[in-house]
Amino acid sequence: MVTREDIALGVYLRQTTGDRMGIIAVVHRVGTSLSGEWFFQLRYLGRPVGAGRRAISEWSLNLREKDLACFDLIGTWLSAQALLAAGPPSIKPKKEPKASAWMSAAGRPNQLRLFEDF
Repeated sequence: MVTREDIALGVYLRQTTGDRMGIIAVVHRVGTSLSGEWFFQLRYLGRPVGAGRRAISEWSLNLREKDLACFDLIGTWLSAQALLAAGPPSIKPKKEPKASAWMSAAGRPNQLRLFEDF
């Protein structure tokens, strides 16, 4: 388990739970809020697998000490690079669009077509 003492600028973490499970991040900021509570911010290095078209920020919100349970410590940049290279591609290949039913005569052979191919 990651502890508060493990968190420093430039440390690499992997998220183990939540909507960004498996994604690697680097600690970008560590500080104390106005209320005196300790926090850290992350910069994510990739997109989660199966992410939709909606834009996802590469920056985290302020994470607290209770959020440390959601992460594994990776360590150095070389370890992070190896994990990033071994990961699955983040974008699924697109399927070819099908022709609409009204454009083909195969659906109803007895129906007259509105447009003829010349």
